[in-house]
Amino acid sequence: MIASDSEIQAGIVAMDPKNGHVVALVGGRNYVESPFNRAVQAVRQPGSTMKPILYYAALENGFTPSSTMKSQLTTFMFDDGRSEYTPHNFNNKYAEDDITMAQALALSDNVYAVKTHLFLGEGTLVETAKRFGIKTDMDEVPSLALGTSGVRVIDMANAYSILANGGKKVDPVLIKRVENHKGEVIYEYNAKKEEVLKPELASVMTHMMTGIFDKKLNGYSSVTGSTLIKKMTRPYAAKSGTTETDSWMIGYTPQLVSAVWTGYDKGKPIELTVEKSYAKNIWLDFMEKALDDEPAKKFKAAKGTVAVYVDPASGKLAADGCPVKRLTLFAAGTEPAEYCTDHLDHENHKEEQPKKEKEKKPLYKRIFGL
Repeated sequence: MIASDSEIQAGIVAMDPKNGHVVALVGGRNYVESPFNRAVQAVRQPGSTMKPILYYAALENGFTPSSTMKSQLTTFMFDDGRSEYTPHNFNNKYAEDDITMAQALALSDNVYAVKTHLFLGEGTLVETAKRFGIKTDMDEVPSLALGTSGVRVIDMANAYSILANGGKKVDPVLIKRVENHKGEVIYEYNAKKEEVLKPELASVMTHMMTGIFDKKLNGYSSVTGSTLIKKMTRPYAAKSGTTETDSWMIGYTPQLVSAVWTGYDKGKPIELTVEKSYAKNIWLDFMEKALDDEPAKKFKAAKGTVAVYVDPASGKLAADGCPVKRLTLFAAGTEPAEYCTDHLDHENHKEEQPKKEKEKKPLYKRIFGL
């Protein structure tokens, strides 16, 4: 997968989200040449893989997948104008209009993420990351929304496992049991079932994370998982992350979570296009092979959620005239109540209330068993 003449390194952790059992761990490309374990020892910037944790916190604070904010080049001023921060989107592309949180995650819009982070208060993401099992120190700064504080691969795999299992705390388990020479058990791991996230919001977050593979959420740019869609044989929830020196892909099915990091040990910038794609391709190749003999399980919608068709651009209920309709999961009571009017034929009864879209069993309805 990685060119033999490349010095780029990789770290991989795969876990069973139900119990935290680590089923695969790769600390580097060649143990003889370098025994340093990048999966558990390296602390690297996670980039946009931090956004699902941020947006989960947003869901707890009143946001929904349809919450909108403007995506445009924005300079944030602090300390009475004495300091400023200007986040940039990839290739400096912006919607120059309002976008929904679902689309912001699918396109990895950085401006939306920083606005959300500052709205919640910089301490909110720090505390939420701790609930997700992140053990490294987080800086309360605007750029934390874009993953500028270092994390370990194994901690990120663990964090996504909590989303994958519906909000229950898990810890990475490398040793299940130890027996002495007589066969007596002297240590056995016993998982404590503790709910650390709201199940309905974890379910909503999972559904949002399937959006990186859904072209219905294409906007001013393509969804970030677009290059992988044709190779996928089952539904996935995932998020990629990129910094100047780090490339990540983390995602899951109901049965398996895996996190992949690639980069240079000495923090050299990743400049070659092919090297920027390693993490995504390694992740999908691993997941497909690891699950080859497993059924393609659906993500089950938790109790307390509802699914409605929305217009992906406006986040409002899809009307008959909307050219794109996407089934979207919400916590019950937070779903949009207003119909989209952006595509109404003004000459044909604009005042009529659009009829509710008939369900057609699309991909996401099948995925969530709705």
